[in-house]
Amino acid sequence: MLATLWWLAFTVLCIWGQSMLPGVDFFAPGMAISLRWQKPSATIILTVIWVAIQEGAGGLAFGYAILWYAILFALLTVGRWLLDPGSIQFQALLGLALGLAHFLLLYLMAVLEMRAFPLGRVLGECLLQALLYPALWYAADAMFPDRLKRVHEESA
Repeated sequence: MLATLWWLAFTVLCIWGQSMLPGVDFFAPGMAISLRWQKPSATIILTVIWVAIQEGAGGLAFGYAILWYAILFALLTVGRWLLDPGSIQFQALLGLALGLAHFLLLYLMAVLEMRAFPLGRVLGECLLQALLYPALWYAADAMFPDRLKRVHEESA
């Protein structure tokens, strides 16, 4: 019950954050936290909900959010093998990678939809994503209840 309430509050705050700063994904830190502390099934359910929210509220063609979260999942999975997922350095590098991914995905969608690509606005969104992601992750990770953290058993 606590997990459901926490993730519901997190999702509501993320929706509010994205309405205040369009173009910045506030859900991304949640995926990192869920992958680290929750069962894989919880991460899948949360990601499906967040993709539905992103695709339904977004102005781009269907597929941006799916590609976005696939890239995020790949970066988190590969990054966990190389660095400590609980370190701010890892999250800062991930923020930079997400800023770049945002640029590339928006460019791809603009080309596919034959839309204008507002370079200045997109670069601003990329910079905000890169800078805000580590801070959002740090805040969400600090607020994540200890009782919900699944202890990873190390194989010796």
